[in-house]
Amino acid sequence: MEIREFQLLMKQLYGKFDSQRKVYRTALWLGEEVGELMAELKKSPTTQNKDAIGEEMADILAWVASLANILDIDLESAIHQKYPGFCIKCGRNPCECNNDL
Repeated sequence: MEIREFQLLMKQLYGKFDSQRKVYRTALWLGEEVGELMAELKKSPTTQNKDAIGEEMADILAWVASLANILDIDLESAIHQKYPGFCIKCGRNPCECNNDL
């Protein structure tokens, strides 16, 4: 599924609720999902549940798409503009910036 298709699916499924919930409350739901992902990631690698982690990641993408729909932002275009296929700082793919991890 393309990003634009996913964003449209979220609009079809939840657009009515998203428009009623508005930006702030939708952002709160997004924050809650990030918290749930972090709770899964804090577990030791031997007890992490990859299915649960994947579900939380999917939820995060869904809430980001909902926010984009409320704000009338085309996520696919925004992603291509921000990440044009190379590092926007050093111009390389893969990035060769000297970043401290």
